[in-house]
Amino acid sequence: MPYTRSRKKERSPKVFLFISSLTILVGAIVFYLYAYKPAAEQDKIHVAFKEALLEEDRTFFEEKVEYLGEPLSRAEALRFMGWLNDEKSIRGEAIAEVAKDRADRTSGMEADGLFRLIDTGEGRYGFSDYRIELLPQQIDVTSDVPLTNIWIDGQQVGRIDEADDTISFEKMPGQYDVKAVAVTNGETVTETETIQLISSKSIEYALMPESSEAIAGQFDLKRAELIEIEVEAQTGHSLETVDSLIGQSSQQVQETLGEPAGKREGKWDYERLTVTFKEEEVESIQVDLDKRPDDLIALLGEPKTKSEHPLGTEWDYGQSFFESFFTFFGLETEKQFIEKNDAMYLLIQ
Repeated sequence: MPYTRSRKKERSPKVFLFISSLTILVGAIVFYLYAYKPAAEQDKIHVAFKEALLEEDRTFFEEKVEYLGEPLSRAEALRFMGWLNDEKSIRGEAIAEVAKDRADRTSGMEADGLFRLIDTGEGRYGFSDYRIELLPQQIDVTSDVPLTNIWIDGQQVGRIDEADDTISFEKMPGQYDVKAVAVTNGETVTETETIQLISSKSIEYALMPESSEAIAGQFDLKRAELIEIEVEAQTGHSLETVDSLIGQSSQQVQETLGEPAGKREGKWDYERLTVTFKEEEVESIQVDLDKRPDDLIALLGEPKTKSEHPLGTEWDYGQSFFESFFTFFGLETEKQFIEKNDAMYLLIQ
């Protein structure tokens, strides 16, 4: 039988053209979706900023916004985003500022306003990649009373040593409660101002009261409230909670305060708090106020007398001051301020 060579079936040129066109189309779509489009979106930082604010996208602020060269923490991102959304007019100005800086890229790199755009240099396909840097804003604080302690959002940040002196702080843009605490004529006065920090801010406190306003009972009450704040700030527990443990068992102490950091003979140590037991009941509690003697004077004024105490030196502020404790807080235990090793303690027993 004669051999006949079969002819290989060739594909039509139209099939090759179709496959090639389909491959190019799919490649173009993939390139657009996963390369070109993300690069273009990175360039439109003003659009992403606005959308993240309106949608309350915390992740954007953690990834794309920084302060002093560090990305915002979760708490900072939530605080900053919440502030702008609460203050609608400031939010509008912030959105407009990012858009303006993006449009004028040269001025956007300068340290002016709330933000500065930073080009990371990682942009592709002719697009830029931006981060937003929050610019520090300065707070200048002046007081007409020497030894004025300044607090910002519950944290003591400094002290004005001389009357009419000024101290300065830098904070990221936001809302802050700035409080001044000073002693005038032996009485404690406080004043708090809430500020919207969108540019440098100056605060001048006039704390010197008129003589007709210096009512001892009112000042004693204010001083008692300050001590309550200090106890909770240092221990994490209210003064009423700590006071209620006097005479209680070790089991009740553990249920209230948790496991102690250390145990000694007859004593349990917690953070800035020591509990002393006698016959298995709480005899006394010593609270470390984290204050030097001159800090306590700035907070409460000079004591009426000082006397020796088994634990150090007792500061006596007079009966009316401690009556404010008992009347306002409903507490019946004895309280003493003790100076020991250049530190101040509140002794409850």
